[in-house]
Amino acid sequence: MGQHELGHLQKMLEQIAANIAQEADAEQAVAAHLRRFWAPELRAQIKAAHAGGIVTLSPLAAAAVQRLSALRSGSRYQQ
Repeated sequence: MGQHELGHLQKMLEQIAANIAQEADAEQAVAAHLRRFWAPELRAQIKAAHAGGIVTLSPLAAAAVQRLSALRSGSRYQQ
């Protein structure tokens, strides 16, 4: 995936995080949203890009990306 595409994923993730930031458990809610609506390949790409320092994410977005694999079933955002 090229830098332009990663930039687009980063922008979408940051918009999601901004929209969910006021939720009680925003980190969990953003991660659950990504789990529910993003294809596994997109989640893997943003996780790898963040881990590799290719993209810089806000603290909320970064925490949500790190939490993707730790989601608990039963979240109101995950069905």
